[in-house]
Amino acid sequence: MQIVSRWYAIYEQLKNRRVIRTGILYLALFWGVVEVVDLLAGANMISEDLVRRMLLGGLLGFPAVLVLSWFYESPWRERRWLSVLGDVCVIIAIGIAVLLLAREQFFRSFTRPVIAIIRIEPTDTRPDTSDLADHLSGRFRMLLATQTEIRVIELASSQSPELTDLPIPAKASALGADLLVGGTVNQGTGELRLNLQLFAADGEVLWSDQFNDRLMDQAQLQNRVLNEIWPYLPMSEQALRELRELVMYCEYPASHDAIRAIARADAPRLVESETQLEALSALIRQNQDNGLLHLARAGVYFNAMETAGMTSKPVLQNLAMRDLDQAAIQCPGHPEIELLRLYNTLQLQGGEDKRSQFLVQFPNEAYLRRRLANIYKESGDIETSAQLASEAWTLNPLDADTMCFYRLLLQLLGEDPGAVQESSCP
Repeated sequence: MQIVSRWYAIYEQLKNRRVIRTGILYLALFWGVVEVVDLLAGANMISEDLVRRMLLGGLLGFPAVLVLSWFYESPWRERRWLSVLGDVCVIIAIGIAVLLLAREQFFRSFTRPVIAIIRIEPTDTRPDTSDLADHLSGRFRMLLATQTEIRVIELASSQSPELTDLPIPAKASALGADLLVGGTVNQGTGELRLNLQLFAADGEVLWSDQFNDRLMDQAQLQNRVLNEIWPYLPMSEQALRELRELVMYCEYPASHDAIRAIARADAPRLVESETQLEALSALIRQNQDNGLLHLARAGVYFNAMETAGMTSKPVLQNLAMRDLDQAAIQCPGHPEIELLRLYNTLQLQGGEDKRSQFLVQFPNEAYLRRRLANIYKESGDIETSAQLASEAWTLNPLDADTMCFYRLLLQLLGEDPGAVQESSCP
C-alpha cells in the first residue's frame, strides 16, 4: 500500500504541476509534425536527412519540456492565464524549432536550386584524358538531370568557352546557378585521379574531395561522387538509391580500351565516324554486347546521319535504332536511350498527353523543350511555345539560338523582350 500511495502522490504532483498535460500536448504536436514531414519527404519536398534531424530534435526536446514544466509549478497552479501562456510557449517553441530546422531545405525545395557542372579540366596531355573528363561531366549531368527537385544547366552553357577565364561567382551569375561542380582529372597507369569541388554561387567551397580509382571502376567512382554531393542537394535518399541502381545496372565493360571508346564517342573532339564505328563494333564483339557500347555506337550512327547522303540516312537510322534496342536490354531505364529515340523519331509529334509525359520524364532537357516549342509555334500556340522556350533558355542560358527564338516569341505575343539580350540575334 505504501508503494501505491507513493506512486499516487507522485502522480498528483505531476498532475498539479501540469507536467502530464504539457507532455500530452507536446506528444500530440510532435505526432502532427511527424505526419506532415513524412508526407513532405514522401513527395521528395524535403530530404530524409532533415526528417531524421527533426525526429532527433523532437525526442531530445521532450524531457527538456517536462523538466521546465515541473519547475514552473507555482505560477502555473495559482494563475490560470499563466498556465495557458505556458502551453502557448510550448507550441511556439516547437514551431520555431521546426522552422529553424526546415528553413533552408524547405526553401530550396520549392525554388528548385540550379546546379551547373562546369568543365572538369584534364591536367595531363593525353587526348583520352580530355575525353574522359567530358564523359564524366556528361554522366554527372545526366544523372542529376533526372531529378525534378533541381534544375541542371546544359553542358553547352556550363562548359561554354565564354566562361573559361571567369571566377566562380561570375560563372554562377552568367548561368543563374546556385551550385557549381568542377575539378580536375588525370591518368596514371590504368588509374584515374579525380579532384572535385562543389561551389556556392559566391565562390565558397562547400565540399571538396579527391578520388583515386582504377579506370575500370567507373560505376563505383560515379556512385562515390553522388554519395558525397547528395547531402548538399534537396533530394531524398530514395532518389539516390535509384540513381545508384541506374549506374550499377548499366555496367561499364571490363576493358580500358572499351571505356576510352565510350568516352571518345561522348566527347566533342572530332574523330572520323568510320573509325569510331569500326572500333566500337570490335569492342562490342569482345565485351558480350555491353549496353554502354551499344549506346555509344548508336550516338555515332546518329552523328554520321548529319553529313550522310539521302540514301544512307535510313540505313544509319535503322542501325542506330537496333543499337538502342540492345542498349535498353542491358541498361533498363537509361534516360539517354529514350532521349535519342525521341530526337530521332516522330514521337514528339504525338498528342498533348504524350508531350506532357515527356516533359515530366525529362525535367532538365533544354533541347527537348526547344523542339516542342517549335512544334507548338508551327501549330499556332505561341503562348505554350514561349513558355517552353523560356524553360529551355533557363536550362541553356548561353545558347544564342534559344535566346533569340524566345525573344521572337515574346515579340509575337506583344510582350517586351527587353530582358532578353538582342546583341546576338539577327
